[in-house]
Amino acid sequence: MDIGNILIIEDDAFQCKILYSMLSSITSATIVTANNGKQGFEAVEKQRPDVIFCDLYMPEMDGVEFVRVLADSGIQTTVVFTSSAASDVQAAVIEMSKSCGLKKVANLIKPLKREQVSELLTWVQKDTSIAQSKQSQEIAVTEDEIRQALRSDQFEPHYQAHFDARNGTLIGAEALIRWNHPKFGMLTPIHFLDKLINMGLSYQMTCHMLRKSIETAASWHNKGWSLNISVNVTPTDLVQPDFANRVLQIADEVRFPPHKLTIEVTETELASDLARTLENTSRLRIRGVNISIDDFGTGHSSLSQLISSPFTELKIDQLFVSKMLNNNKHLAAVQCVIALSKSLDLRVVAEGVESQVQARRLAQLGCDVLQGYFLAKPKSSNDFVQFCFRHFNKPSQCKSASI
Repeated sequence: MDIGNILIIEDDAFQCKILYSMLSSITSATIVTANNGKQGFEAVEKQRPDVIFCDLYMPEMDGVEFVRVLADSGIQTTVVFTSSAASDVQAAVIEMSKSCGLKKVANLIKPLKREQVSELLTWVQKDTSIAQSKQSQEIAVTEDEIRQALRSDQFEPHYQAHFDARNGTLIGAEALIRWNHPKFGMLTPIHFLDKLINMGLSYQMTCHMLRKSIETAASWHNKGWSLNISVNVTPTDLVQPDFANRVLQIADEVRFPPHKLTIEVTETELASDLARTLENTSRLRIRGVNISIDDFGTGHSSLSQLISSPFTELKIDQLFVSKMLNNNKHLAAVQCVIALSKSLDLRVVAEGVESQVQARRLAQLGCDVLQGYFLAKPKSSNDFVQFCFRHFNKPSQCKSASI
């Protein structure tokens, strides 16, 4: 997509002139300027810009109020904040904008540089092209299709590897749900999970995933790979009266050692029955099953829940991992979570590791287990077996070199 219209909202005439000059030398887009957020919104209503460069501190209507008004209007465009405000303030405004519903938000710190402006415009063009491509491939599934998929075994686990942060050794995997749709191919949960949960089929799906995943992990053990398996459940699953019995029955039937199984509890909702939750998790812990709190720090968990529940593992959400190298607050959050986990004798897993630099820094900070696309993407059962063959047949120095 070519950028056709750009709006600059800037009350400082000198700063506005500099940005106008930079943009004119980079793009042939039509550029309109405004002195404050009020004038800026009037310009938006006249002609929808592809990109808006917006200062934060301005008279009459500042940049913060402007994005609120823009979001309330339902208009979607790329907003780039240009400011010399403190980095934590800019980060907070970006987060506010996204929470208000704006999908594409970025920032440039003053003084502006031509290279940064050029790179940002390139990003806007690519991001918009990808979004348009995705819109042209919208996937809509029906409730009948979901019911049929459960009946005909179309849902299957894919496995994303876990690695020892110290030496890069493969130690286990997390089971992630996928739908092998007869028309659309392999679908990720974003296309069906919310609808499935609204249909009241969450627990049925959890039981299906538990059996499939534990059976697969047992087959790894039969090949001589004593790997752990992690399976996601919701707090709603944990209050089912037969939950612990189902988990233990499956493990017994396939002769899978319970201490190699981890139940990952998501933080996306509050437990509706704390007593039943503690009953199920305690019974599982007595048999050796590990209990992990997933996406720690982004959901409903509290320190009280962390202390009172029999957790053995804590997963650092990828939100913190992705930003820790460029944001001191996110780095401090990662450090605090690791320190807290060590104090409570919990294993620490970092998910969303996307670079070698991140992997090494997390290992230095004391993280125990690493997971992410940089290390290994989710794989089908057959592909994961081939991955294991390659990994365990590598020389030991090659394994550690991957991290």
